[in-house]
Amino acid sequence: MAIQEEVVSSPAGAYHGYLKRDVPKEDAELTHVGSGTAMGEYLRRFWQPVCMSEDLVDLPRAIRIMGEDLVAFRDKSGQVGVLHRHCSHRGTSLEYGIVAERGLRCCYHGWLFEADGTILETPGEPPDSKLKDSFRHGAYPAQEERGLVFIYMGPPELQPEFPAFDGYDLWDTRFKSFEVTIPCNWLQVTDNYVDPIHSMFLHSSYASIQLTESFLLKPFCRYLETPEGSGICHNTTRRTTDELVWTRINHAMTPNIGELGSAWENGLAPVHFRRVYATRWTVPIDDTNTVMFGWRHLNEFIDPWGTTDESQIGKNMVDFDAQVARPSYEAGQRDPGDWEAFVSQRSIAIHAKENLGSTDTGVQARRRMLRQALRGERPDLMPGGGSKDGRPVRSFSQDTVLKISKRPDPEADWELLGEVGQRVHDAIAAADHLLGQERQDFVEKRLSEIEAEFRN
Repeated sequence: MAIQEEVVSSPAGAYHGYLKRDVPKEDAELTHVGSGTAMGEYLRRFWQPVCMSEDLVDLPRAIRIMGEDLVAFRDKSGQVGVLHRHCSHRGTSLEYGIVAERGLRCCYHGWLFEADGTILETPGEPPDSKLKDSFRHGAYPAQEERGLVFIYMGPPELQPEFPAFDGYDLWDTRFKSFEVTIPCNWLQVTDNYVDPIHSMFLHSSYASIQLTESFLLKPFCRYLETPEGSGICHNTTRRTTDELVWTRINHAMTPNIGELGSAWENGLAPVHFRRVYATRWTVPIDDTNTVMFGWRHLNEFIDPWGTTDESQIGKNMVDFDAQVARPSYEAGQRDPGDWEAFVSQRSIAIHAKENLGSTDTGVQARRRMLRQALRGERPDLMPGGGSKDGRPVRSFSQDTVLKISKRPDPEADWELLGEVGQRVHDAIAAADHLLGQERQDFVEKRLSEIEAEFRN
C-alpha cells in the first residue's frame, strides 16, 4: 500500500494537526466579487465609493474596484469621471492621460473621452471619420458626496437614486472622509459589523484598552433586522453603574455599510439617542483586497468629550484605534487590532474551517441575509426593494444611557438588561415614519418615558 493510501484513524486525544491540515475552498458565493459572480453583481447594484475627492487634482488616479481596472479624474471644468482604464484605441492606460477642459485625453494618440464615455476627438483620423461616433468608451456614473467619489457599476436601466441618510444634517454636523486599505476579502471585514463581543477581548482585555473600559463589561446581546431591508443591527446592553444602563446599537446596512456609535462612549453619563459616529463602506478591490471608505461625523453631541483629532483622519488614517495596520509586525503581535484580526483570517476566510458559537449569531444571520438576496429570496434587500417612497435610510446606530437602578437579584438584573435593550430598539423602530429633528425628538421622548417606567 502506498504511503498516501494508509488509513489514519481519528485519535480521541490531542494533536489533531495531521487530520486538520487541509484547507477547503472558500465560500465563492459570498466572497467572489468579479464581473458575473453573484456577489459581484449584487454589490454593483448599489452606489459604491471608489476614491477620495482630494485624490482628484490635476492628474488621473488609477483605481481597481471589484476586479475592474478603472481611472478616476476631474476635468478642468470640475466634472468628475470614472472610466475603464485602458484606452479604446490601442489599450494604453488612461492613468497616464492628460486632464482636459472637458474629459480625459489619452497620452498615446490623443483620443479624448468625456466623463460619460463619449469619444469627443480622435485627432489622428481624417476630419470626416465617423469612428468616434460608432461606439463609446466604458464609463460609470459618478457623484461626489462629502469628500468621497461614488460610482454606480450595475445595469444602466436599474440605476437607483443616490442614497440619503436620515439625521446627517442635525447638530451642524461636519464630515471628514477617510480611506483604509485592507489586504483581505471584503466579507470578513463586514462580518465585524455584527460581532460586538470581540470588543470585550480584542479592544479591551488582552493587550491594551483600545476603546473605553466600559467595553470590558459583558453585554446582553440581540440581533435584529431593521425595516425595509435596510440591514441588521446588534443591540448590546450593559450595566455600567448601579444606577446606569447603556444600550448601544450598531447598524450593518445593506449591503456593505457599517454605521457605528462612538468609540469613546463609556456609558457613564445619561444620554438619549446619541447618533452615528462613523459611516463606513467596505468595498472590494478584488477577491483578496478591500478598501474601506468612510465619513467621521463631527459635532459636539456625538463627541462631547472632545476626542476628535481631524489630523488623524484621511488616507490610511482614522482617529480611533485598531483600524489600520500597526507600524511593524512586532507591534501588531503585541497590540493587535481589527486590521490584524481581519487580515490574519487568510486572504479569504475559510468558512468550512470555522466552528461558530453563540457569539457568532449576528455573523450567521447577516451571511444568511446576503445569501437570500443573491438567490432572489429577499427582494427587499435590493436597492429600493423595501421602500418605494425615496425616503432617507433611517439608521438605528446610537448610544443611550438610562437611569435605571440595579436589581438586587443578578439574574433579574440580567433579564432587565435584555428588556431595556429591546425597548430602546422598539422606540427607534416606532419613529420609522419620521425624519430629521422630528425623529430625534420622538425617540428622545419615548426613551424618557421608558426610563421613568423602569424607575417607578
